[in-house]
Amino acid sequence: MLEIRIATKRDSALVLHYIKALAIAEDFPFAVAVTLDDLENNLFTNTATAHALLFYQHNKPCGFAVYYYSFSTTTGKRGLHLDDLYIEPEYQGQGFGKTVLVHLAQLAIEQDCARFEWWALKSNDSAIKFYQKIGAQNLDEISIFRLDAAKIAALAKS
Repeated sequence: MLEIRIATKRDSALVLHYIKALAIAEDFPFAVAVTLDDLENNLFTNTATAHALLFYQHNKPCGFAVYYYSFSTTTGKRGLHLDDLYIEPEYQGQGFGKTVLVHLAQLAIEQDCARFEWWALKSNDSAIKFYQKIGAQNLDEISIFRLDAAKIAALAKS
């Protein structure tokens, strides 16, 4: 049985550990620059816009998720966006990923969300197959665009 707990500021180091573990597991193609201070100041304050969950099996931590709410002008409702989901390798294949997605889907219903979305690296075949198996749809018609901090500053000055 998987226990899902809301992470608190005292869990910052564990959340940071899982962020780095996920980046390594996915061979994440971008630099991971997040620090403990970043998490404490932006994830665990009264003004935080994102939330973290920790997963435990027999009181031993085994994974995490970070999510936040978005807004859709076309539905007029909020959406739940799953930013990260990671299960320790030794706990994978036991249904924990689906348990977490069910938990988040229930949260999306409670919060009257019109959507529950997440991204997956195109190279993460096992995750993509898992997501398709539970009924998630890959949106080929949407491209993700990003400005990094330097490009944000350049655009702001233009």
